[in-house]
Amino acid sequence: MGGNKPFRELAGKPLIAHVISAASAQCNHLMISSNEGGAFFAEFNLPVVPDSPQPGLGPLGGILGGLLSLPDGVDWLVSFPVDCPIVPDDMVVQLLKAATEGGKKAAFASHAGRDHYLSAIWHRAGAGIIGNQLRDEDRRVGGALRAMGAANVAFPVRSGDMAPFVNVNAPEDLSALDEMLSGYIDEKRL
Repeated sequence: MGGNKPFRELAGKPLIAHVISAASAQCNHLMISSNEGGAFFAEFNLPVVPDSPQPGLGPLGGILGGLLSLPDGVDWLVSFPVDCPIVPDDMVVQLLKAATEGGKKAAFASHAGRDHYLSAIWHRAGAGIIGNQLRDEDRRVGGALRAMGAANVAFPVRSGDMAPFVNVNAPEDLSALDEMLSGYIDEKRL
């Protein structure tokens, strides 16, 4: 999309604020994955974790950085991509349930036949798998999920809810989502 995607506005707030709101409603500990540094995101008062083992490894490097930064006593990392600001209110519960009940190290969301690899939960025990994949210069998030035997959790559209996992990759995507969101808010007020 160009520019500074996390700070693009949707319904009067930056995309990252929407994602932080969704994540904080479902998780106790939050961090931002970015190579920009803490000052860039200071207004959110959250730790900023860079890619691991080095910057520039894309989303999978951010996942590994997050896993290696988990506080003691926390074994699961949930990734909420900044360009996917609408997620189900029970996403974390459903992903965790699928992973734990299936004995998996990860689980990811799908909706309407499309996989959303970055809307996922990752167990800290998967860090070695991701590290090895990055050492082999393989940055595919789907590849890491397959290597971990990840569970796939299908999320249906529920009556009266917005479709989850709408991806914002271009200015026209952002405009369309902004229009859908304002229509959804107007319907809820009636």
